[in-house]
Amino acid sequence: MSENLLLAALPAEERESLLPRMERVPLTLGEVLYDQHERIRHVYFPTSGVVSLLSATDEGMSIEAGAAGAEGMVGVPVFLGVDTSFNKTLVQVAGEALRMKAEVFREAARHPGGLHDLMLLYVHARMTQMSLSIGCNRFHNVEKRLARWLLMMQDCARTDEFTLTQDIISRMIGAQRPHVSTAANGLHQKGLIQNGRGKVNILNRKGLLKVVCACYTNSKAAFDHLFGV
Repeated sequence: MSENLLLAALPAEERESLLPRMERVPLTLGEVLYDQHERIRHVYFPTSGVVSLLSATDEGMSIEAGAAGAEGMVGVPVFLGVDTSFNKTLVQVAGEALRMKAEVFREAARHPGGLHDLMLLYVHARMTQMSLSIGCNRFHNVEKRLARWLLMMQDCARTDEFTLTQDIISRMIGAQRPHVSTAANGLHQKGLIQNGRGKVNILNRKGLLKVVCACYTNSKAAFDHLFGV
């Protein structure tokens, strides 16, 4: 069985018909799978690691609009009939993925069946995540935004430790680095995370859940519904 939860949720016969048309590839930290407005040649089903979907401005600034890990896939526009990506897709946490040619995936998902139906639910969950992320980054304080983002990374990567600098986090959640430093130190002092030397280790998930806003829990609920949790 695949380590990707989307593929694992497919009927066994349909999943087994797809796997031979995929290849396992590494996801290298910092790798750009496709840039903004670039043609999508492959879709990716991560089995580990995290890929961030970045919304960029003409001035070169960017913020994370969403993320995909072992619970999802990268290349949603292909399912929607679009050949290019509006978002820059960047590997945020190294790992591996099952890669499939875009035209092969489009043909497989076009017909009624398990993959088509599952992708509809996945697109809804991803849209929910993006919508809540926008509201959270605009209206909530940096500590809540940081807690939400770390929990989301943990869900996607299925690991407690990440190689993340405060500069990267500040760009992902749209906060100035000094504010991220203050928030991270606060969570560190509460014993919720261990923060330092370019690494973040989540020590107390239950504690983070007490800090985080409803944006995280509502987003997670959409993905739990997708997998029947």
